[in-house]
Amino acid sequence: MSVTVLPPYSSCALSTNAAGTSDSSSLPPTYSTAPSDGEETVAFTPRAGATNPTGTFKRDWPQATLILKDQEEGTRLPTYGRGGRVIGELGVKNLETVSRVTVKLFGQMNLSVADSGSASVILVSESRILWKQLQNDQTGATSELKCPSLLPIHIPIPQTYELHGKLWRLPPSYEATFLGIPALFVRCLYTLSITVTRTRSYRLASWTTSKTYVTMLNYRPRTRPHRPIIMLDSVFASIKPVPDDWQQLMANMHSRPKSGMKHIECHLFIPSIQTFALTEVIPFHLQLCSSLASLQELLPPSSPQLKLRNSKWGDCLQKDHSIRVYIVRQVLVEINGRRRFRTFTIGSSKMWPVPPVVHNGASSHGTWKDYDSASGEAGADTDDICLDWQGEVKCWPEVNSGGFSVGNLVVKDFLILALVPPNPRSCSLIPLQLSHAIRLVTDSWVDVDSLHPGDT
Repeated sequence: MSVTVLPPYSSCALSTNAAGTSDSSSLPPTYSTAPSDGEETVAFTPRAGATNPTGTFKRDWPQATLILKDQEEGTRLPTYGRGGRVIGELGVKNLETVSRVTVKLFGQMNLSVADSGSASVILVSESRILWKQLQNDQTGATSELKCPSLLPIHIPIPQTYELHGKLWRLPPSYEATFLGIPALFVRCLYTLSITVTRTRSYRLASWTTSKTYVTMLNYRPRTRPHRPIIMLDSVFASIKPVPDDWQQLMANMHSRPKSGMKHIECHLFIPSIQTFALTEVIPFHLQLCSSLASLQELLPPSSPQLKLRNSKWGDCLQKDHSIRVYIVRQVLVEINGRRRFRTFTIGSSKMWPVPPVVHNGASSHGTWKDYDSASGEAGADTDDICLDWQGEVKCWPEVNSGGFSVGNLVVKDFLILALVPPNPRSCSLIPLQLSHAIRLVTDSWVDVDSLHPGDT
């Protein structure tokens, strides 16, 4: 039985030298699932998720046209991942006067804090000469060869940059502005610039002019979790069969001194993987255990979180909800030895009561009834009761990058459980906020039908 292997190749990506000829690169060529002329597909299993794009991005200027390959059709900005390559073509007009054409891939990180100063780091700076007019070293005369009307472009995107003698991975395209006190600004920007130099002459005088055309790039390195979220019918039903796949976070909501109110035990169960896709729904189970009086102080009978109905996304961010589960992002900047950070919400949840919660819908105010804990065992105090909720939390669609750390800029994400009584100032319970670090990435472990807006 013969085995067909891929033949040896030289890269299809070509760079043009000063004389206008092409040199082969050692990088592999790009591949496509679409068959070429004379080929046919004998077996094909399509992926449910994103595939390598085969479209083009086109940008027109008065004297030049840029075409970048391997892009989604209709994309607003050309997008590249980790280890990507900027491959395309440049069309130039009015060729008679062109003396030099260059292309530059540039990336820069700008950080600024009102009370600490600013910092700027060059992430990428790769230049290529696409074509230049040859000049005789002895006579100084220039060649009469005209610039080709179409010039190939090929620039590999480096995966790292150096800062203070240490290599860091390139950060994704990212921008954040905070106008508080002190004001804080973060910007990681990537651009591709084309410079066309022309020789002008009038009678016995000649001079050169240069025009630079710039287009922004979206650098979006892709990452996925190392394993999936395993869940059966519900979170609580999945804990006993696969306990290693779930993590229990515990905290106490304390009461004020001399109030005589018992503290509330909080048990939050989340997937132990701790790494989630931006489009992924993160399941959780929440259990609160305490005396009836303490739970009624936190959740009066009129609380909307006692209603037996499916809540909507974002309901748990409403001020009338005593229990909130959501995702926040923290942006930390260090400039001149000073650290400043800002925290803001990037995701919301929906949650609903699950058995053994008992709620009497006949009364407009509702009543609590005693019941065993969710584990089927009575609490330490016979007067204690336990209330359970199941929920889902996920990022908002406008969040298009995960967390990252690049020296003096750290972007981290946290899962937050907040318990706030209806009247915090007069209530006997002290508000509680439980924060747990998670990691958000671009892709889920399995290919799914739903794609992030940045991938469509």
